[in-house]
Amino acid sequence: SAQEMCERAGLKGTLKVRGLSADDIKKLLAAMQDVAVPAPPTTQCLSPIGEELIRRGLEKEFQMDFVAARTRPSSVFSGHSFMVEAAIGYGGRLPAEGNAILLRFANRVPLMYQQGACAITECVTGINWKLYNISQAGGFPTGPVLILVHVASTNVPFTSESKDAVAGIPEIEKEITLALQDLGRELKNFVSRRDKSKLAEDRARAVCAIIPEIAEKVSEIVEKPLVDTSPIEGKLMRKLIAKKATRDGRVTIELNNYTTQDAEVSVYEISPDNAADAVPMADFVSDMDGQFTKVWKATIPPREVWRVSYTGKGGGLLDIRGIEDAKKMVVDLDV
Repeated sequence: SAQEMCERAGLKGTLKVRGLSADDIKKLLAAMQDVAVPAPPTTQCLSPIGEELIRRGLEKEFQMDFVAARTRPSSVFSGHSFMVEAAIGYGGRLPAEGNAILLRFANRVPLMYQQGACAITECVTGINWKLYNISQAGGFPTGPVLILVHVASTNVPFTSESKDAVAGIPEIEKEITLALQDLGRELKNFVSRRDKSKLAEDRARAVCAIIPEIAEKVSEIVEKPLVDTSPIEGKLMRKLIAKKATRDGRVTIELNNYTTQDAEVSVYEISPDNAADAVPMADFVSDMDGQFTKVWKATIPPREVWRVSYTGKGGGLLDIRGIEDAKKMVVDLDV
């Protein structure tokens, strides 16, 4: 790299520094900026946490709907190598109101005090989070959001001897900002997909709930037998539709396969109902703090229906696994 810099500047590598003219120094400086210098070896001098460990730790402690982590390439400031890691979480058990939770680390040590004087905080507040569908108040993101930033370096630039805040070094601030912006884009995609899924679920709920009622009323008016509205649902959805409804003390879960392939799925239902009289019986049942997890395994051919019914009050959570999210729709008619 040094030889390449000298060649670009048109200088010999054997020249003495005191023999360089002002023009030679300018040429050498320009060449140094043009030549790409390899990043320092992080495995030898830095100790990053790692994206996988960050994700697993956050998921364990906060149980969020979305978690993503990024490790930026190593860089250098004032001759000291450093690396920035960042993570962002959303939803789940995070507080829905108030400012986002900010976790700051330096060489794996949490920074507990002087948050306002830290360069990490300045980078967080300097980003326009509204571009990523996150509300913002006073520069700080708000809502069910968690942000983690870790700075690993051979010489972390603290603001004071107490080592409670990272100093505002431009190179470090740039890496923190780039990491958070990258995570913000991924979070925006997640929020957009979630909103689209919710809109599709609302439409599916309307189709599954309103069309049968319309058919029933029309049947009464024209005084003709009630027609089956399932083909209409199939034309509109073209997915595996899972419907859950509670009527007269009976909970019914019905899966309609409107796709063109067999659906091998596992039906997970978590509620206070133990489903002891379920038909068919659950393949697996567990009880935790009064919440029963029931699992049924089923293979549903195209245009066929799978159904289970049991005594209960309804409520809880229904999930279908074994099929892509884009090919299924879960509708709780009790909501």
